[in-house]
Amino acid sequence: MIVFGGYLSNMDKKPVHVYKRVGKDRWEVVYTFQEKAINHIHNIVPDPYRGCLWIFTGDFGSSAAIWKVTENFMCVKRVFSNDQQYRACAAYALPEGVLYVTDTPFVRNHIYLLEIDGEECHIRKVSSFDGSCIYSCQWKDKYVFSSTVEADGNKSQPLIKSFFDRKRGKGIKDENVYLYLGNLQEGFHVIYKIKKDIWPFIFQFGVFRFPCGENRGECLYFQPIATKINDLDLLKYHV
Repeated sequence: MIVFGGYLSNMDKKPVHVYKRVGKDRWEVVYTFQEKAINHIHNIVPDPYRGCLWIFTGDFGSSAAIWKVTENFMCVKRVFSNDQQYRACAAYALPEGVLYVTDTPFVRNHIYLLEIDGEECHIRKVSSFDGSCIYSCQWKDKYVFSSTVEADGNKSQPLIKSFFDRKRGKGIKDENVYLYLGNLQEGFHVIYKIKKDIWPFIFQFGVFRFPCGENRGECLYFQPIATKINDLDLLKYHV
């Protein structure tokens, strides 16, 4: 089936749905996270190696979680929760486990591997990461992750203040947007970076975005957003 999850601010933790496609312009709710369970859904990752789906949710407290889905959503199990190391958007199912990068402005981010041994799951730290991660793609046999330059995520401050606030979150290393490339066998390395522009975060976070899907071409294409140079340009990288 084709599915997508609801994404909204949802600070009150109202119910959040997962929808499946049943026909042209026709969608039905296939599963509902009940009230007080999560804020929203970040990603739904198919795992052909273990015959399941993994759902990554956020953002705060127990809402930051990883869920395992089997039996066509008849069984949805929370595997890990209540820690920012389980808050992620970018994730890929591999034979070795589920590779993911955290997406938090509050603490240092990392690349992790969720290792699965039958019913037992473990988290292994693969590499440090210099910011939160929203956007990623696969390029040939490697994985590409963009760091994000963003605010501290304080929702309580007055709206007018957010128009001028440029204070980075504690989990954001500096003003640079970093482009990481690698895999489990060769490790992950920064191949490019650009400084964020001068504008406050309410206008745009500093990031790199990528074409959707799996890229098997000779060049990696990406687009800097809210950067000091090359903002909204289409750039390409090749070895």
